[in-house]
Amino acid sequence: MGGQKQKKREIRAERTEFAQFCAMAFGELWYLLKLNLLFLTACIPIVTVPMAVTAGLRITSSLAAGKQPPLWRAFCSAFFGEWKRALACGWALTLLQALAGFGVYAYAVMMEANPFALLPLIAAALIFAALFSFSLYFYSMLAMCRLSLQDMLRNALILAVSERWRNLVATLAAVLCGGASVLFFPVTLPLAILLLPALALLAASCAIRPGLKRCMR
Repeated sequence: MGGQKQKKREIRAERTEFAQFCAMAFGELWYLLKLNLLFLTACIPIVTVPMAVTAGLRITSSLAAGKQPPLWRAFCSAFFGEWKRALACGWALTLLQALAGFGVYAYAVMMEANPFALLPLIAAALIFAALFSFSLYFYSMLAMCRLSLQDMLRNALILAVSERWRNLVATLAAVLCGGASVLFFPVTLPLAILLLPALALLAASCAIRPGLKRCMR
C-alpha cells in the first residue's frame, strides 16, 4: 500500500510539474521568442555554439526557478564570462556526441541486413543520451555555479547517471523539438526560428532543476 501511495504521489507531482511548465512557457512566450532569436544569432559563427548553449541555459534555468533575468545582460554575461571553458569542453562534448550519434545512425542502417545490430544500436543510443544529459548539467553549472572545472565534470557525471528519468525527459524534449524542425522542414522553419530551441532549453532546465539545485547549495 505504501509503495502504491508513493507512486501515486510521484505521478501527481509529475503532472503538476508538466502543468507548471506549460503555464510558464505560455506566460513567458514573448520572452522566449526574444531568447530564441538571441540564441540563434549567437550560434551563427558556429564555433560559438557551446557559449550560446551555456548562455541559453543560464536564462532558462532562471526561468525554471521562477525568475526572469534581464535578457540581454544575463545572456551576454554568461556568453562571455565562461567562453574559454565553454569552448574547450563544449566542443569536446560535441565531438563525443557526434560520434555516438553516428554510431546510432550506422547501426540503424545495419539493422536492415543484420538484426543483431540492435544491441550495439541500443548501446550507442544510451551513450548518446548519457552524453547529452552530462552536457546539459555541465553547461548549466558553468553558467550558474562557481565551481572548479573538476567539480563541475564530477557533478555532471554523477547527475547524468543518478537522475535517469529526469534526464530522459530532458533528452526527449530536445530530440522532439530538434526532430520536428528537421523532419517537417521547411514547414517548421518559422517555428524553429521563433521558438523551438528556446522551448527545448526551457523544458530541459525544468527537468534537470532538482538535480542541479543540489550542486548550487
